[in-house]
Formats: sequence, C-alpha cells, structure tokens
Amino acid sequence: MKIINVEETPNPAALKFIMDGPVLASGSLSISSGEDDEEYTGDNPMARALFKVGAVELFLCQNYVSVTLFTANAWEHFMNDVKSAIEKHLLSPGEKLAEKKNEGSFVNSIDRGSFPSLPDNEKELIIESLMDEIIRPALANDGGGLEVLKVEGNEVTIKYQGACGSCPSSTGGTLAAIERALKGYCDPNLVVSIGNTK
Repeated sequence: MKIINVEETPNPAALKFIMDGPVLASGSLSISSGEDDEEYTGDNPMARALFKVGAVELFLCQNYVSVTLFTANAWEHFMNDVKSAIEKHLLSPGEKLAEKKNEGSFVNSIDRGSFPSLPDNEKELIIESLMDEIIRPALANDGGGLEVLKVEGNEVTIKYQGACGSCPSSTGGTLAAIERALKGYCDPNLVVSIGNTK
C-alpha cells in the first residue's frame, strides 16, 4: 500500500497517513507501546518497525494510519523512517493483519445489529468494556484516562481524567477517535460529548 497524503492532527506529535486503500476490513485497531511490545504487536511488523523509530501509539481506521511519536520535534528526524515502515509493512485487508491483541477479545463479540435496541444500562456496560479494551490503554499511555458519565439513547457522555483533561486534542482529535471507535464497533448513530461531574 502507498501513502497518498499526510495530514496534521490536533496533537502536534501525531500525524495521519492517508493510504491508497482501506487499512482494515472493518472497525479500527489501536496499538500502544510502553508495556510488553511483543504482546501488543504480535506478528505485526509495521508496529514493531514504528515503535523502533519512536512511535508511542498507532491507530488504524478506514483508509489511514495515525502515528503518534514521543514528541512533535521527532518528526523532523523520523518522518522518512515512519513513511518507509508504513509502506513496507502495512498489509491490505485481504492479507492477514496480525491483531493478536484483539483475538478473542470482547470487541469482536459486540452485536452491532442488536446494540441500538438495548436498554441504556446494557449499552453502558458494553461501552465500558470497549473503553477498557481499546480506548483507556491508549489514553493511559499519555498519562490520562476517561470516565463514562452516562449513556442515554445514542448519546454517550464522558469525562477525561489526568493529562487528558488538559490536552488540547481532547476536544478535537481524541474525542473524534473515541466517537469513531464507538460508531465502528457499536452503532454508527452514537454521539460522544464531554460532560462534567458535579
């Protein structure tokens, strides 16, 4: 696969690499470094290559790969390495993309067809489990987290915790990524907003 465009994100340490085709057959995949990289990357050579050049988080969705480096200044030195790693190692959805982290995972068991008709308390349990598996680990990597305040119909209200509460991208790129994940795994009509506890 080839990179056709590079876009900035609200987080200056992250860039979005638009590819010439879909990067996953469906849904999204988030991989963070900082723990046991072998557990997180499995047999995914792209993730291993990107972590070696300073990536701390990868997010694959639709036709793009979002890469967050350890600092915004690192792009000056590692842009070509990142591009090379993506184009050399990214597999098309028809090939076997190693998703060891998600094999047998909770997110693969979500029934998108029945989700919209579930009671709000059941929706909240599913969303909490989804957050635990794919969202909170990524936020924790940046020193933050989130709390699900409530789920009412198609509206999910969250509150950021720790470093995420003061991050400039929390109301833009991060919120959009959380909403995309919930739409992809649960219901395309879900809307995520930020609320406050009293």
